[in-house]
Amino acid sequence: MRTTLDIDPQVLAAARARVNDGRNKSVGEAVSELALAGLSSDQPRPTESNGLVLLPAEPGHVVTDGMVARAMLDDE
Repeated sequence: MRTTLDIDPQVLAAARARVNDGRNKSVGEAVSELALAGLSSDQPRPTESNGLVLLPAEPGHVVTDGMVARAMLDDE
């Protein structure tokens, strides 16, 4: 399918590198390949709560409200 996209320069450079590494494909095919690889990766997708992206938790490491309050006092 043909369409017009605004592609980040780093993504375009990665796609061009895939084209120039001896593979016989177009930049569009390389961009599609990169996008599909990203969609199928095993990386967890960010979880959101009230519009904020939550950071992944470390098993066994609990952050309490008190810890956050002390950290905020350290920033003053």
